[in-house]
Amino acid sequence: MIHISVRILSILWLLCWSNILQAQMLIALDPGHGGSEAGAQKGDLREADIALDIALRMQRHLLQNDFKVVMTREDDSTVALLERTEIANAANADVFISIHVNAAESTKLHGIETYSVDIATDGYSEMLAMKENSGVKFEVGDLPTISTSTMLLSLELSELVQTSIMSLIGKQYEGHAIQDLGHKTAMFSVLVKAEMPAILMEVGFMSNPDELKHIESAHYREAMAAALTNALIEWRDRNQ
Repeated sequence: MIHISVRILSILWLLCWSNILQAQMLIALDPGHGGSEAGAQKGDLREADIALDIALRMQRHLLQNDFKVVMTREDDSTVALLERTEIANAANADVFISIHVNAAESTKLHGIETYSVDIATDGYSEMLAMKENSGVKFEVGDLPTISTSTMLLSLELSELVQTSIMSLIGKQYEGHAIQDLGHKTAMFSVLVKAEMPAILMEVGFMSNPDELKHIESAHYREAMAAALTNALIEWRDRNQ
């Protein structure tokens, strides 16, 4: 009986451990802006709509690859900046990804960049964070202490995502001069209070005529969603 009991306990332990290892990773997807907050605009094209389209495509890819997904919005609704992070925290998400589209006064600026939270890399990153943080003011003492572990994991994730995207997009759009703007840091409000590795993705510049053509196309958005998913599959493999 003793041997049987030990064997049963061993099987139960292995099954339990197997379930832990196979637990689905939960991804919080945050399509930037929405509702009354259109974000960057070019004619009838709105950043909010592009971000949502990419996020919904990414949701489909993630579900097909055995992830769980929570969305901060699934339609053209207005969601407060800090509420977005609260949704991810409440769901106990493993990763938070905020999707945005860039714009600049100069039509020459173009490229893809990924942000994690830290002191701004440069003046441009600081200006971009201020623009995206519009309407949010942190009171003295309200800023949370971001753990070194979370900050480093966010940095690692953002570098992985940037590399994955440039690898796939670069191949599919070879000859179109897709510029790699790399990984940067800034104090984006949607990242500051995240309790998990969190990044903000800028998928291109609407203000650049050539890049706008890509952003408008379903093919580019689908490629972007697939590249992001590939990065998260690698991230899951690293962390399970």
